[in-house]
Amino acid sequence: MANSIVLAWTVDVAGTPYGPAQAAAALGGVPLYDNPLTDPVLGQLFGLTVESDVTGPSGPSTVTRTLTLKMTPEESPPPFPCHPRTSTPPQLPYPLRRAVPLTGSFHVADGSAIVATTMPMTAELVPGEMVQFLSQIGVFYGVLLVSPTTITLTAPYTGRPSNTKAFKEVPAPVTLAAIYSTSPLDTDAVATSPAIPPGPGAQTIELDYRDSTGALFSVDVPITGRRPAEITLDPGSVDIAEIVEFGVDGTGSFDNSVGQITLCSLKSPLPLIPPDATPKDFRGKLTDAAQLLIDEHLAYLPPSYFALASQGASTPALEGDFFVTTGAKDVQASDDQTAALIPGDIIEFAVQRGTLYTVAAVTPKLVTLTTPYTGFDRGPTPNSLMPVGGQATDVKGASVKNERTAASKVSPTTAAPPSNDALAATLAQFVQTATAAPPPNPPFPPATIPTPTFLSGLFTQALQLALAVPVLPEPISLI
Repeated sequence: MANSIVLAWTVDVAGTPYGPAQAAAALGGVPLYDNPLTDPVLGQLFGLTVESDVTGPSGPSTVTRTLTLKMTPEESPPPFPCHPRTSTPPQLPYPLRRAVPLTGSFHVADGSAIVATTMPMTAELVPGEMVQFLSQIGVFYGVLLVSPTTITLTAPYTGRPSNTKAFKEVPAPVTLAAIYSTSPLDTDAVATSPAIPPGPGAQTIELDYRDSTGALFSVDVPITGRRPAEITLDPGSVDIAEIVEFGVDGTGSFDNSVGQITLCSLKSPLPLIPPDATPKDFRGKLTDAAQLLIDEHLAYLPPSYFALASQGASTPALEGDFFVTTGAKDVQASDDQTAALIPGDIIEFAVQRGTLYTVAAVTPKLVTLTTPYTGFDRGPTPNSLMPVGGQATDVKGASVKNERTAASKVSPTTAAPPSNDALAATLAQFVQTATAAPPPNPPFPPATIPTPTFLSGLFTQALQLALAVPVLPEPISLI
């Protein structure tokens, strides 16, 4: 299975003012990302990290820039803080801190490290603490000296002059934490009756952290889908003070995570799952009750590039329409479902997102559930919406209320890693070409200007505009 996706762009400098070395410097000098780990496009949007970015000669007159992106769970997607504290994308480790408002107001001046205060700060600040001003959110200053009327910063203030409020940053270690996903397919199994099997997505999460003593610890956390899974701290640690690493450790058949996975703190310990709880209880009231105990979201893993490329393959839509009736187990279908469903499969109806039903039996155009449908319907089906080959009346011929809806198969599914074609298609926008006007002020002699093309997409457009010469994309490859 491929674990890296490779994008490449080539410039041919024959007949242009560029020499190979000059072209390599120009091509390699165009920034394609802010940071190999925290780039908002690659990391947060696509769930990718930069493995390598190399520019060099690829022929007598050609130069190629090659960008290799990691997409497997060992390194991707990268974690991000839920509440960024800085004006630029922060990098691991993430210290767990909170802002405490300071009394009075602060007179800050550009270029000055001395800040006048309207209230004495000697009882609220000590040298070595960090402060930020409302006039310059995201920028932190160390405190060097504190007097009754002023504070002295370790570096001159660089924001706009203002009479502003301020906050100090204080450690906020967590003693009770949990991890959950936005997808029920990210689970290491749940001991309900019957048991919920391990899912095809993420199953265990690794958390490396430092506690308040500065010691480093590592724990593996089996997750349970949307229900927070409480973290058992290493017995030698006292709390979680700094997140050193946070990522997917073990997966099922999908080979990556499916949903967004979040690390959070809890208000109180999670209640145990009752031994007689059913999968419906777990996915309903037990998960909802546990979600209400979340105190604060700390850090998260965006959905993986695999999940993005699959576009719903992990929860495939079932063909045709389904006609559900409140309180009934039988669901008529417009299409034959015998090839798509078997007893034991779990399905979800579009009119009742979040509620899952287990299939008890399947005949060509009838799906029988193990429990009655609990959603609402809106009355009898008009003749124009009658299910093909189905009945809209009960055994006595009375009209039956029902609701027309789509449905998806949730689990178990054939949630295999996406194909190479699917993986390449998601990033195709970065290398696809489209006919357009020639580049402005092209350096080519008029006789050698080729058929004008502009390369669309975020990356290639940046290269095209920067070099003002045709930049040819290479086919996307996977390794």
